[in-house]
Amino acid sequence: MVSTVFSAVDEVKLIRTFTDGNKSETVSKLERMDESTYRLKIPIERIAGEPEAWKTSWQTLDYIDIINGDATARKNDAGYWVLADGRLGTFKADSGTIIERRNPLPIYGVKKGAVAFVGIIKGLRYEFSTVVDVQDGNYRIFPRFHIKSIGTIPYEDLVIDFQYFHGEDADYPSMAKAYRKYQLDRGEVIPLKERVKNNPRLEYTADTMFLRLAMASFMRDSDLGTHRGEHWREEDDPPIQTFRDYDNVMRTMRTFKALGIDRADICLVNWNWRSNGRNPICSIAEPELGGDAKCKEATACAHELGYQIMPHILHTENYTISPAFCKEDLALQQDATYRDAGLSMGGRGFSPCFKQVFKKHLNENYDRMAALGFSEPLHIDVTSCIVPYQCFDLNHFCTRRDTAYWMNKVGEVTDERFGGFTSEGPCDHVANTLDYALYVSAYPSYLGKANPLMDRCIPLWQLVYHGIILSNPFASTIDYPYDHARGWEPTTSFTHDTRRLKLVEFGGRPTFYWALSGTEDFAPVKKAYDEYQPLKHLQYEFMEDHTEISTDVFVTVYSSGDEVLTNYSDAPYEYKGKTVGPRDFKLFQASTSR
Repeated sequence: MVSTVFSAVDEVKLIRTFTDGNKSETVSKLERMDESTYRLKIPIERIAGEPEAWKTSWQTLDYIDIINGDATARKNDAGYWVLADGRLGTFKADSGTIIERRNPLPIYGVKKGAVAFVGIIKGLRYEFSTVVDVQDGNYRIFPRFHIKSIGTIPYEDLVIDFQYFHGEDADYPSMAKAYRKYQLDRGEVIPLKERVKNNPRLEYTADTMFLRLAMASFMRDSDLGTHRGEHWREEDDPPIQTFRDYDNVMRTMRTFKALGIDRADICLVNWNWRSNGRNPICSIAEPELGGDAKCKEATACAHELGYQIMPHILHTENYTISPAFCKEDLALQQDATYRDAGLSMGGRGFSPCFKQVFKKHLNENYDRMAALGFSEPLHIDVTSCIVPYQCFDLNHFCTRRDTAYWMNKVGEVTDERFGGFTSEGPCDHVANTLDYALYVSAYPSYLGKANPLMDRCIPLWQLVYHGIILSNPFASTIDYPYDHARGWEPTTSFTHDTRRLKLVEFGGRPTFYWALSGTEDFAPVKKAYDEYQPLKHLQYEFMEDHTEISTDVFVTVYSSGDEVLTNYSDAPYEYKGKTVGPRDFKLFQASTSR
């Protein structure tokens, strides 16, 4: 059964769910912005539906669902839905639900028949989940705005633009490119080609691989099988397990050079005092690994070899054991408790308010790292992997929008002082300053579990940001030439061959993160380096199209006109007069003169 091809609607349904469980349904007219775009705008004073009491009525409104009639379907309808994390699903199920709060892009999309649309959330973009709801074969795909959890009067209007596409343009590349245009047009992001013109350190980063060298592990209570207490004292520190001290790091870098790896971004992980377990101090080299003196030797060695070297740090957890700990730095939650960052290297961690990170601790830490010889892009873990959180401390109050602002201020200083800001994930509240994402997706989903409603993962994020932000596509494409990917569950979601092909299909930058912690076999690193050389120029190009042209055969098209064909099948595939072998890829250059 194929549903009637839809056309743009001029109204949407608003379903408000209140804290007492009651619901109300209203209809809101859309404003036509141009021939393909309609806008929903709900002013602050009308979000809760009671304009006469808008300053207090938000407290009783749990959430609002925005139902566009064109985002509904029946089982077996032609088309698909797309979530911001790249999950795509056809209309195949009788029942099921996805509720995704962590949206790396403020968009969602639906295609039915020969028409598609993308919803771009432009107001209250940090306050929504995306929902795929299926009941009795009836599909609804919609954003849900969590109003009460904002904790205050909503700080801006709720705004969504619905942009439509027809015919050959009715596909997910068009959805992604619409959002890319929006980001570029308003100056939120700048193409990589432009940013490297006056930044040779960033150009170097685009030209090579990310090589993480894990130096140590500080075992936690769960590892030891004993209880040391959540707020450790110095005498309670777990023992250190050393993978590489600084002398070993220097030997490893010389080995890379001898193998013919001329350029590399070397990232030192667990290099600092108790592996970030003394945060907010994150800039003192761990004494048991050689301390500051050996750290200086290592950074000098890297530069002598022609390598960039960066520290792995994070700003998202502070520990009571730190001599710089101050509870006034912490993010206060709506219930007057401090935001819990989990049990880690310094005991129980607490999330700091990013306004405090920026104002109190950033420059002091950066001065110390510069004195150790670090002068290239910094890797700041977690920041781009999470939804910005709030702080209700009235001395440094921050909405999620405010936190995103201060995260970008951190990114600005990092770019200015070190030439680049790299981080863990793809969440684009820091797209303004982010230069590299360690992984875009922990496929098959962020928690490592595939939802049966989805069919596959598509390069939606890459269609937006390739040529703007460098990236590795999946947790499972990290370490790809090694036979076994180490780490957490999502790293095993692909086969050995598939990991290699996914990296290429999604335009990734080779990345090593787990495999190098305990091995001296670096031949796979050299293999990845060699495979990257004919492809690295593509990092400066937009990804313009992505299509499955035959079963298990995909073509990725770039703004240069270059194409990459990835063949996942067991048979060779003929394309433009050339044969691409089974489980292999080939670059088709736009000009043979290149």
